[in-house]
Amino acid sequence: MATPIPADLRRALARSHPEAWVDHLLGSFPGDYLARFDAEALSRHLGLIRELGADRPVRVWAGPADDEGTCRVEIVGYDAFQLLSTVCSLLAIHRLSVVEARIYTSEPPEEEESASAGPGPARPRPRGPGGRPGGLPGRVGPPRASAKGPVGPDRRRKIVDVFLVRPVDGGGPPDWGAFEQELCDLAHRLRQGQHDEVHHRLIGRFAAALGDRTPPGAPLESIWLEITPGGPDAPTRVDVQSRDSFGFLSLTAGALALSGLRIVRADVRTDPEDGFARDTLWITDRSGKPVVDPDRVLALKYALILIEHFSSRLPRATDPEAALVHFSRFANDLMARPDRAREFAALDRPEVIDALVKVLGESRFLWEDFLLAQPENVLPLIGDPRRWATSPDRGELTADLADRLSWADDPDARVRALRRFKDREIFRADVRSILGLSGGPEGFANELTDVAEVVIAAALDLAALRLGAEPPARNDGQPVPVSVCALGKFGGRELGFASDLELMVVWDDRDAADRPGGPPASDYFDRLVAGLRQVLGVRHGATFEPDFRLRPYGKGGPPATALSLFESYYQAGGPAWSYERQALIRLRAVAGDPALGRLLERRRDRFVFGPEPFDVDGLKKMRAQQVRQLVRPGTVNAKLSPGALVDIEYTVQAMQITYGRADPGLRATSTLDAIAALEAAGRLDAPTANLLREGCRFFRSLIGALRVVRGNAEDLTVPPADSEDFALLARRLRMDGPGTLHRRIEDRLRETRAAVDRLLATLA
Repeated sequence: MATPIPADLRRALARSHPEAWVDHLLGSFPGDYLARFDAEALSRHLGLIRELGADRPVRVWAGPADDEGTCRVEIVGYDAFQLLSTVCSLLAIHRLSVVEARIYTSEPPEEEESASAGPGPARPRPRGPGGRPGGLPGRVGPPRASAKGPVGPDRRRKIVDVFLVRPVDGGGPPDWGAFEQELCDLAHRLRQGQHDEVHHRLIGRFAAALGDRTPPGAPLESIWLEITPGGPDAPTRVDVQSRDSFGFLSLTAGALALSGLRIVRADVRTDPEDGFARDTLWITDRSGKPVVDPDRVLALKYALILIEHFSSRLPRATDPEAALVHFSRFANDLMARPDRAREFAALDRPEVIDALVKVLGESRFLWEDFLLAQPENVLPLIGDPRRWATSPDRGELTADLADRLSWADDPDARVRALRRFKDREIFRADVRSILGLSGGPEGFANELTDVAEVVIAAALDLAALRLGAEPPARNDGQPVPVSVCALGKFGGRELGFASDLELMVVWDDRDAADRPGGPPASDYFDRLVAGLRQVLGVRHGATFEPDFRLRPYGKGGPPATALSLFESYYQAGGPAWSYERQALIRLRAVAGDPALGRLLERRRDRFVFGPEPFDVDGLKKMRAQQVRQLVRPGTVNAKLSPGALVDIEYTVQAMQITYGRADPGLRATSTLDAIAALEAAGRLDAPTANLLREGCRFFRSLIGALRVVRGNAEDLTVPPADSEDFALLARRLRMDGPGTLHRRIEDRLRETRAAVDRLLATLA
């Protein structure tokens, strides 16, 4: 039954406004709204509503409040999804703390509602001046001072939000004209469906205003939250109670918006006695329907608590927007899982929330490849800090994988178990690196390399098992030996974010006996390489994608390399280019027959550290060609630009090859180990060795920071120094700011170029 409207209230409003508008206000807003405010306030609200129009979808009024130091802010406008969280974020950005709030949304009067086109709660089509139907123009921008509202009421839902706010940290009120202008622009975008764009514009500024007020590991604030369905047609009631903190209402409204819900009414207040915020919200989904399903109500309760706790830690994220969006989707998806109560308890802990803020704000590909794609695999790990506080060693990894494979019933089940193990351990290493637990790039590389070696060894066995055929045999009946060798970053134990695995499969053809009438032995090992790729099951560009292109003749050669071909190709006078022999410096046997692996490493030393002088001119020509073909003019490539990582690696390898003939101690596969060995042997002075070592670490960190957000190793071009991406890159590298990173890159490139030119000149 409708609440009776006092006659004196109607008469008071009619003195200042046309009766049609008065009837519209009194018939559209709930009785609680009419009882809450006096005639003067209601008349002011109606006056603001009458000023709304296509170019002015929001109006703001501000004035002093009764309490000293507080300000009353009244906002009216056309309703739009996410508008309340946008308003609250803007208030927080302007350093205004919400002490009290009353939030109301109109419903068109019955006679107007019945005339609206379309079923259900969809927003009626806007009317233009004179009440005739008309849409919003496509223009987005600040309101014009001459913008006029409709001369008569329209059917669009409207909001009246009344706040009591107090400036924090001794600040003053903002320029309310500029505040309204920005809010109008954002409201335009919301009404055009640009919700992500509005969120993108505000989240970084909101996180900065929020400030890092809680040290890592600080207890999570207790949040009491109760959701009460109001019936099939009534909005759902949400009661929230927590110790008041700056931005709390914005976090609550934002959490609801990210969960696909809108606040149609709210009663917000902070108790000055105990400092607790006690908020009552009435919500619907985006289509105006209440949340009534008990299972969804419980899931929503858990998700909102998680999102609010997570949001309070946002200032620590490198990219607050990515962190919040990813976590909100993660929390909502998680709460749809059957075991959500246990998983909620595991995640809603300060150390886990702190870790997730850093991980999800650091990398989009960790979200896409792990948390989103396979939560059942990584949730037990991320929810238990003990499992990422330390890293298992090679023996523990081998035993763990063997145990998991033993429970699989068939080859396909073992492949699935291997892939889950691989992904979980990559995720563990990535998380530890982002949280600073790996001991820098070298520690991170060692952890990833251990995982890769264990995975490759098991994958080789599974690939052979899936072939089903008997392996080729030697003349004595024993299987023909096969070895998997690592090259590149894998061979040098220098893996990082999104690193691929450069591999070469070599089989011993010295005593292989072909079966009469059967396929040659080479056919089996070529199929073994294809099977190895299938077992790993890594998509293009993802971490641990196998790359067999460094084999003899590259893509033109057989997938599996016979030992005789390996020797004839790389030996002195063979068809291998000098840079191909140089690449062998990182070859390590990592799986398969140990004896064959040791033989290949001896052959490596013979072919790389032979009597032929190193071709310095050839190296310079190759580098010039790389820069011309692979570095876009006017940009910096963290790997390939002159003075970047490749110059350090190639120069160190050139020195190893030159001096390693006589000194086996210089034959290291790792660049950093080689620098240390060259310094110890007196081939590098201490300042130069330190410059190369620190340059190597810097560019690896830079490459890792680029890869961790892009999720692949294909584009290592540094963003422009004045771009937002560059600013985020500086944050990822924990620099003071973009300017510091820009200077650091320029200095490193210049110093490395000078050192490389000087060292290569001594070898020419």
